[in-house]
Amino acid sequence: MNELTSWIVSFDTDQIKNYIFSTNRLKEIRGASSLLLKLDRRRKKWIKNVVPGINEDNIVYSAGGGTSVLLDNEDQAKKVIAEVSRNFLDKTVTATITGVLLPPTSIFELFGQRMKQAGEQLRQAKEAKAELTNLPVEPYLHLCHSCEKYPAVEIMAERNNELLCKSCAVKRSYGDRSEFYQEFLKYVKKQDKNNQIWKKEMLPKDLDTIGKVAYPPGYIGLIALDGNHMGNFLNKLKKKEDYQEFSKRINCLVMDQTFTALKRYGQPRRLDTESYVAPFEIVIMGGDDVFLITAADIAIEVALSIAEGFEEGSKPILEGADMLQEKITMAGGVVLAHAKFPIPAMYKISEELQKSAKKICAENKYQTGALDFVVVSSSDTDLEEMRSPIPHYRPYLCKNLRKLVNYIRRFKKEEFPTSQLQAMYQSLFAGKINAQLAAIATLGRLCQSQDQKKYKLLRNFFKDFDVAFNGQLPPWTEKKITALADLVELYPFIGKEGEEK
Repeated sequence: MNELTSWIVSFDTDQIKNYIFSTNRLKEIRGASSLLLKLDRRRKKWIKNVVPGINEDNIVYSAGGGTSVLLDNEDQAKKVIAEVSRNFLDKTVTATITGVLLPPTSIFELFGQRMKQAGEQLRQAKEAKAELTNLPVEPYLHLCHSCEKYPAVEIMAERNNELLCKSCAVKRSYGDRSEFYQEFLKYVKKQDKNNQIWKKEMLPKDLDTIGKVAYPPGYIGLIALDGNHMGNFLNKLKKKEDYQEFSKRINCLVMDQTFTALKRYGQPRRLDTESYVAPFEIVIMGGDDVFLITAADIAIEVALSIAEGFEEGSKPILEGADMLQEKITMAGGVVLAHAKFPIPAMYKISEELQKSAKKICAENKYQTGALDFVVVSSSDTDLEEMRSPIPHYRPYLCKNLRKLVNYIRRFKKEEFPTSQLQAMYQSLFAGKINAQLAAIATLGRLCQSQDQKKYKLLRNFFKDFDVAFNGQLPPWTEKKITALADLVELYPFIGKEGEEK
């Protein structure tokens, strides 16, 4: 099939993250994730229902809730869109998928440019699509106890007669098994055939279970990662085969780096005297997207490891596509909060953090990855309000966040008095001059001690995070921001052990 004279049909799931994170129940979140992954795989079958003789080679890509396929004519294209859309809504109840068709053209020389046009058309169609409104709930109807959006239609006897809408009931029916966790177990077995550590029954029962094995106890982390400027690379691909290979390798790289990080930092933890649990949940992993829920004390390390590994692993992929001296980076957000904090709210905050990280990536011409994070200590969900009292150093380029993590480990190794760190942190809320006085006083006391290690450690920390000491007083940089707040807020969530990179 000629790739320039074929019709392109592209699909993308509408508001996929809103569908997954519409509830605070891990079982429904896992079920939604597993269902969408199954539907990704079934989409090829639905296409073959319309075009029985279609070749597998006609599928350009299929991952992360999206698919693109080449077809012979407009009639086939319209029927495929109708078939996929109908089946998708039928299976999910409340989630929808948008499909667009792009006619043959001789305008573009590169296949990547055709796919770019299809992507732009798909975005416009998704934006123009009216958002599905919630059904009206009459006084004699009950709202679903899980999502609190739709009328309840089922009574769950095993959960104290809990009332669920049809959508949440479907999600829960898929919630006993994580498709991503099964893939992770296969990866572990491939790495270690004698694996006796990881087992399928180690899936966490709920968010509280992850919180129970976390440190500080009760805290979890939500990680959101996304590749930077991916369209810029895809648009340069000359042929359909190049596009297929590139997409496949990026998807495999994301999966490999995610599994590698979880295997290293997410070792099973003792839940009680008889059982262990995996301190994480893989929610989304497809294309260049990753969403994870983890124990709070591994969240930063896992996010950093994935972003760093992705950046390094992208180099041979780009070389294979004749894009020398380039690399693909990631931007992400990490939300650290109590397990009782609403997951839908954590997801919204993570999106804001991701935008913040992408902004600094753009300022650095996408040549380095970046992460932003926040520790939620109140019921506030407004990121700007949470950050307004102190001018933070965040967001961090990956190399600088790695440096911050290493400094936290060094402070802990030297048994730096947390009371002194806390005193300097509290002074940040009392204004710039009071913060300077507190930092200078702390350095002065440490300088007078016989052991100079703590003094040098604190001074080097300030210097490494842009405090020049040439008339410029800590903790503020020339831009009047400080990494001290970030160090203290992140301090409880970083372990003492671990190699510095």
